[in-house]
Amino acid sequence: MPEPVKFHRCSYTFLHTEIDVCWKVEKALKEQGIPYEVVKQGWGKSEKSRADVIELSGQKLLPVLELPDGEVYRAESDEMAARVRSGELD
Repeated sequence: MPEPVKFHRCSYTFLHTEIDVCWKVEKALKEQGIPYEVVKQGWGKSEKSRADVIELSGQKLLPVLELPDGEVYRAESDEMAARVRSGELD
């Protein structure tokens, strides 16, 4: 079984609508059957609440994918979901 992707997302993703940027990417991961581990990040976009994200990716926006090979991927959610669905995540 492949090592899971670490999916860094907001801690408040629960509505599961297309306006939720984290849900768009999580939905694509589920649809493609890609194993992932959710890493919930702090509420808000302050440097204090997103210190882990800033250290990992150099910026504070979510979602962020941390791939098993060490690559850190962050883009706009539509682009991220499209990449997941295209099979180009590897």
